[in-house]
Amino acid sequence: MTALLILNYDVTDPQRLDVYREAAAPVLLGPDRGELLASTDKTVHLGEGGGSAGGTHTVVLRFRDIEQARAVYDSADYQDLLDERLAATVPFAAMIVPELRP
Repeated sequence: MTALLILNYDVTDPQRLDVYREAAAPVLLGPDRGELLASTDKTVHLGEGGGSAGGTHTVVLRFRDIEQARAVYDSADYQDLLDERLAATVPFAAMIVPELRP
């Protein structure tokens, strides 16, 4: 069953985030990796739960399954880059969820 990696954040350093994105693309995307489904700075929050509204930026990647998503996210190559994304953003959510299709 395919899986989605969903990241939601506010950007605090756009130039640093651009450097991260350039370096992270070949680690996250491609054969035996993920597929970019969405990357937007126009996230709309619906106000459920009364908690934090979340960030303005959302990225959604699709992977073959949860195990592949976790392996790519946990890989040394990605973990070496993760601090750059975290330094350039205020993260609100990062999750891997199964993609259920009818």
